[in-house]
Amino acid sequence: MPEEDHTHMLRTLLRRDLKNLRVPALLFLIYFAIGRKFLYSLCPSVLVIGFPCPGCGMTRAVFSILKGNFAAAWHLNPFSYAAVILVVMFVVQRYIRRKDVKCLGKYLVVAAVGMLLFYIYRMLHDFPGEPPMSYYRGNLLNRILQMLKPNV
Repeated sequence: MPEEDHTHMLRTLLRRDLKNLRVPALLFLIYFAIGRKFLYSLCPSVLVIGFPCPGCGMTRAVFSILKGNFAAAWHLNPFSYAAVILVVMFVVQRYIRRKDVKCLGKYLVVAAVGMLLFYIYRMLHDFPGEPPMSYYRGNLLNRILQMLKPNV
């Protein structure tokens, strides 16, 4: 296959994928922009119930990896490395090898189970502690309960 055809197919595939992701990406960017400006945290779990979720610290950890601060990333959420590796595997499989990416599903499941088990460990050993393993008292549930509490 000529290089020109290969490049055209790659651009077509990438363009189609980006078109399919435009609404979720736009919603994520809006949530991120609003969250960074007005909310205590971007984590819905922290905002609603005050407790960290299994993925808490993941966004900051991935940004730490991208900045080369690998120790901080590991401290925030070691599964950020699995997320980066899975994204790289997806890109290689989909756009370079042009193969089906369904095979990555098993790796995603293994990473999710590992992250959940690690979360349980962290909740038992590190909670409450420093972020991301801290409790946010200003959460929505706590505010609702405070409003429903009879004034004495």
